[in-house]
Amino acid sequence: MPQRILTFLGLSLSLPAILGAQSVLTANYDNARTNANLAETILTPGNVGPNSFGKLFALSVDGQIYAQPLYMPTLSIAGSNHNVVFVATMRNSVYAFDADTPAAPLWTVNLGPSIPSSTFDIPDLPYMDIRPEIGILGTPVIDPSTGTLYVVAGTLASFGDKSVPQYSLHALDVTNGAERFGAPVAIAGAVTGIGDASVSGVVQFDPAQHIQRPGLALANGIVYIAFGSHNDLIPFHGWLFGYSASDVQRQLAVFNPTPNGSGGAFWQSGRAPAIDSAGNLYVVSSNGNTDGVTSFSDSVLRLDPTSLALRDWFAPSNVDALNSSDDDLGALGAVLIPNTTFTITGGKEGTLYLLNQERLGNLNSTDSQVPQKFHPVSFGIFNAALWARSNGNATLYLHGANNPVQAFAFTGNAFAEQPASQSIASFNVPFQGMTISANGDRHGTGILWVITADSYPLPSTGTVRAYNADDLTSELWDSAMDSADALGLFSKFSNPTVANGKVYVPTGSQQLLVYGLTAGNNPVPAVTAVTNAASYAAGPIAPGELVTIFGQNLGPAELVTGQWSPGNALPRQAAGVEVTFNGMPAPVVYASSAAISTITPFGVNNLEHVAIQIGVNGVMSAVQNVPVAVAAPGIFSVDSTGRGPGAILNADYSLNSEQNPAAAGSVVAVYATGGGMTIGQNATGRTADVAASLAAPVSATVGGEPAAVIYAGSAPGEVNGVVQVNIQLPPNMTGTQPVILTVGGISSPATVTITIR
Repeated sequence: MPQRILTFLGLSLSLPAILGAQSVLTANYDNARTNANLAETILTPGNVGPNSFGKLFALSVDGQIYAQPLYMPTLSIAGSNHNVVFVATMRNSVYAFDADTPAAPLWTVNLGPSIPSSTFDIPDLPYMDIRPEIGILGTPVIDPSTGTLYVVAGTLASFGDKSVPQYSLHALDVTNGAERFGAPVAIAGAVTGIGDASVSGVVQFDPAQHIQRPGLALANGIVYIAFGSHNDLIPFHGWLFGYSASDVQRQLAVFNPTPNGSGGAFWQSGRAPAIDSAGNLYVVSSNGNTDGVTSFSDSVLRLDPTSLALRDWFAPSNVDALNSSDDDLGALGAVLIPNTTFTITGGKEGTLYLLNQERLGNLNSTDSQVPQKFHPVSFGIFNAALWARSNGNATLYLHGANNPVQAFAFTGNAFAEQPASQSIASFNVPFQGMTISANGDRHGTGILWVITADSYPLPSTGTVRAYNADDLTSELWDSAMDSADALGLFSKFSNPTVANGKVYVPTGSQQLLVYGLTAGNNPVPAVTAVTNAASYAAGPIAPGELVTIFGQNLGPAELVTGQWSPGNALPRQAAGVEVTFNGMPAPVVYASSAAISTITPFGVNNLEHVAIQIGVNGVMSAVQNVPVAVAAPGIFSVDSTGRGPGAILNADYSLNSEQNPAAAGSVVAVYATGGGMTIGQNATGRTADVAASLAAPVSATVGGEPAAVIYAGSAPGEVNGVVQVNIQLPPNMTGTQPVILTVGGISSPATVTITIR
């Protein structure tokens, strides 16, 4: 029986540790709080429509979902890789689901009994904003460097014979939900002041008067947690806490915008604090006292990242009128415009403010210090999405009460005050979720996703809508077109999460709905990248090169490997998956929903481009055109990431490593792919029975010095396309050094190393 690819080294081709897929790790997608995924290559205005897009499945949970779902690709859980969507509920449960299959959760934890909304009722004024319970309301945040999800749960704690609200910070391992870093910790704090609820010159945080509405933020090694009020029932304040991400028992800072006054809640319609490149925080407070000295309600605040000390602020000239009429400036929160020094905010009044982050402007009688101020909607700027371009231009998407959805162009220093486009229909409820998905700056790739409430007052059913982001008169699809796509109950201010060709929509119906491309009952495969299987470098491909194709719906949820035939050939199909290059069938090394490994047919030789297409159970992807080159070398690494110690055999045929270095001046064997045509043996998908030299000239360097090439060609016993290059190491070199192969004038990435003694 033939060897599997590279198993004689103790290696095998497998899914890379990182697929390069999109991640959504924080509320509103990024620290600028743009509500934009600008790395979405699968969903486009061309393929989202009533005949090609719809509900794929629903994931049931134990409570309402207000928090935005978070998404991590290729996370290893219990020995298997999964694209994972994290869901937090008002029942205080956190779920980790495979994001691509309607299966039971990978893990789930409950963080304690939720707070009944009736706890906040007072006679003749029940708390109706959120019913029937409050648990996890603010969107969690994930630290990918430690694999930790930080989340705040509202629970009832017992004090004597009473049960009172309490908020606790948890730090959960993303692979199993276990607590980490000293968690949980009950959130508490105090500031010096004589404002509402002060006792002896100290204002204590009172959980019974506050809710944790904004999403959590993470930067500077600190988890930031903001609180607002419920029903604006005095006494209340705004509160912002900073806890050490590595030891949540350590509270690092506390901020209250009205220590000598009243109000100033941070709720921001669930938007998390914005964070600029220097780590500064931007929050927007709501109704209460404003004096510009110690009280800063209805104000934009820039805070020091470590101490949370106030560094700059802005309040509108009509700040007192906003307070008296309950027109919170803090309804939107702060949105930073990437590639500029501008910040956007707005509130219930319907006024949009463009501010300079470096000089917010404080308060004056005419707002003349503000770069721009205008009135895009009649009432209610609660949410927004921003499609930022790399040149500093942008498009801002808004929706006010009884207004259409509108797009306003930003040209580097100001907004056009008339909409560039707007939806044909208007919607009366301005509490929508919003997301932009697009492929970078590329015109024609943008989709604006909006979740609208169908009626008012809430609760109400809702509708998911997809608009062409370049022309809002074009509604591409909505969930009311087919009853099978129906949303269920609308979840106020909750943004959809768009990632890797799927749209994850939170609902008040105890379900996370998953929408995506369809073809009848079968999802459409979509290709996002074609890379060298050794280095994961994108670019031209070569005849015989082993390549890894990334995308969505490419195959089965669990990885399936192609089985060798008795004739020493890999199959042209595995688990219903097939790959063609200009119509030529290619071997399937392995297939999964997120990645396929295949071998470029040698028949692409002399072509300038080749059309790659994936078929899954007869459903075909769009064609992906990829350039062809004489060679495209990449060296295999030991851990299948394309980086670090290379798949290199020492002179005694043992695997090179730091613990097993090669002797200087000795001959080693380097294994790679992308070498192009060989002389005399080019059978695609079959094992190499004899050594066959590469047709193109080959050279090598180690540590930047030339290394003599003794042999460069096929690796006998391995599939054609795996290249073996025997090189003689420089005689006076030691240490861990980069290895580069150059074939036909094209060099491999300098990411793989050898250790020499």
